[in-house]
Amino acid sequence: MPNRTDWDYLIVTAANAPQAVAYQAQIQLRREIGELPQVRHVLAIPDQDGRRVGSGGSTLECLAEVLRRESQPGDDGSTLNSAEAILRRLRILIVHAGGDSRRLPAYSPCGKIFIPLPGDSRSALGSTLFDRLAAAFLGLPAGAPGAGQVVIASGDALIRFDPAAVRFPAPGITALGAPASPAEAARHGVFCPNADGSVRLYLQKPDVCAQNEAGAIGLDGRTVLDAGVMSFDGSAAARLLRAFRTPPAREAILSHGIDLYREVCCALGTEATLAHYVKTARGSGSTLDEALLASLFAELHQIPLHVQVLDGCGFLHFGSTSQLISSGLELVAQDQGAPPATTILAIDNDVQANGGIDGREVWVEGCRLHAPLGLRGRNVVVGVDVFDPLELPEVACLDISSGLDRKGCEVCFIRCCGVDDTFKRPVAEGATFCGKPLAEWLLAAGAPVSGIWDDETPEAERTLWNARMFPAEREHGAFRQWLWMFDVASATPEQKLAFRSADRYSSAEIAVRADHATFYARRTALRAAAK
Repeated sequence: MPNRTDWDYLIVTAANAPQAVAYQAQIQLRREIGELPQVRHVLAIPDQDGRRVGSGGSTLECLAEVLRRESQPGDDGSTLNSAEAILRRLRILIVHAGGDSRRLPAYSPCGKIFIPLPGDSRSALGSTLFDRLAAAFLGLPAGAPGAGQVVIASGDALIRFDPAAVRFPAPGITALGAPASPAEAARHGVFCPNADGSVRLYLQKPDVCAQNEAGAIGLDGRTVLDAGVMSFDGSAAARLLRAFRTPPAREAILSHGIDLYREVCCALGTEATLAHYVKTARGSGSTLDEALLASLFAELHQIPLHVQVLDGCGFLHFGSTSQLISSGLELVAQDQGAPPATTILAIDNDVQANGGIDGREVWVEGCRLHAPLGLRGRNVVVGVDVFDPLELPEVACLDISSGLDRKGCEVCFIRCCGVDDTFKRPVAEGATFCGKPLAEWLLAAGAPVSGIWDDETPEAERTLWNARMFPAEREHGAFRQWLWMFDVASATPEQKLAFRSADRYSSAEIAVRADHATFYARRTALRAAAK
């Protein structure tokens, strides 16, 4: 048996196999330099066959992989008793980090979990969201002796809390909650706690009216927000596996995806009913048929749910391009205990004598600055070599990543966009590009829709994420000939023609064509050059 402070498994989930390989490599590098000593095994597990199975589906895949590795000959952990026996002797941390980074395209090669963060780091690998989260999550206490423990945590945001203040004594599931305004809680999961810490009801993204009706708003006017950290004992984890062992449930994982909070947590609570479960799950987007929901409820509702409310728990979100700046500055202020002296966030850059950054509220990362970089405000610049003076207008963002084009040749993907561009929003609902409605930008550029999206792409799914907007060039420095994209009204006929005839890619394509190894190698070289 490991010491109570040790962990048998640290598992990071990934959206696909290439992302999982990159995650595994990054974590292994940390182990090679002596980090994560309290972990016995580290795994990066992708969604099955590259199909998005949701946080619940990926949790089940992680548990199934652990059972496969830990089972003895003749016992595959397929029964509730055998699975529980295995899980009762293990401590497992699962961090959900699989995602497309649709609102953060510059970091799609590394995923949100490995975004480089500002601040001092004694590690040769720098500081990333993973490093900050892992330090907190691995510092969580064990559950009851002999009960086993599976901690499931979200890797979408930096959660700021004191692990030493947490306790997991209760059977079943204990989740961490944080007081929040009802308006903020409406975007997340919500607990309705009893006086003894057990949970009456779990609500998924309820509006303020729904919170009021369920009695979720306390006398202090605040709601208990789901902090995205839950500790299952071995019995609860085994029952979760059992609930999804039926053929219809397994098929639903692959065809619909299972959300841990929607299809699982909404079934929990002392006052939860099948009617409440179906209504809440449906209201938050579940497409499972009612018979399957009834089957899941019958199994899941037996798991006790408790919540520990943490005062002083906070969140810094790095999920969108604009949040890089706002959350980055807040992180520096929290670390220093005072507002930062500058609002220039410069991370892992090689700055030579003639180089430098002039700007305000800007994020500059992974760049070679051998000449002045002038930024007008709220800019994000990632992976760019500046060998001649460069100026970008306000809210302009530029990132360059290496990868392979459709012919398998090495290229640089050049992405110009606006800090507030909405990559997930359909064109019909007001998607923007370089701060201008995307439809208007395309019209101004004379670009036919047929060259931007496939005809098979439904209009409701035509977004900036899957729009072929970003040119690929053989030479890094060719990015300068595309800077006119920030102001399409000033473009010449020759520039517009060059856009229409260019070899262009969508952010969705770049995410899978980008070279993960080159992305990290660049940062390693830049950190070494800066020392």
